[in-house]
Amino acid sequence: MKLSLLTLSSLILATTATPVSLDFPSGDAPLEKRATETVYLSNCNVFGTPFYSQMNYYSNGANSQNGEQPDDTCYLDLSGYVNWEGNAISGTFSGGTTFTSHIDSTAQSRALYSYSGWGTNTYHNFNCYKDNYRLLYSFGSYPVKCYSIYYCLPA
Repeated sequence: MKLSLLTLSSLILATTATPVSLDFPSGDAPLEKRATETVYLSNCNVFGTPFYSQMNYYSNGANSQNGEQPDDTCYLDLSGYVNWEGNAISGTFSGGTTFTSHIDSTAQSRALYSYSGWGTNTYHNFNCYKDNYRLLYSFGSYPVKCYSIYYCLPA
């Protein structure tokens, strides 16, 4: 049996190679979420006048930080803002999923980003937090601007 120089060199290298140890975490390592869906409870103005409230769904909440349009919107009362606090407010998105928020009656007196209530849909329970009234997004040929009052994340 005749071995070529290349085959012989490969065998020698394979037997003298230093093994690499891999450090895997022991126990159950937590999984990282790649995207967190977010439901915003928002109030919208037309020409600066309070006009209506809506719920905005983002499949990836990271895509709601720079004026991006939501993946889905549920329009609520078109005759003014809803009172988010102290009431169960339900809205059905275009895909048929209903989201119901339960914001505590004292939520507006709490610090920004603090727990303010909860919400639920067919798939998840959510924890809701007071937001800073930032401009969530704007749209339309007339200046409609929607501001985030609360945001809800899967519990």
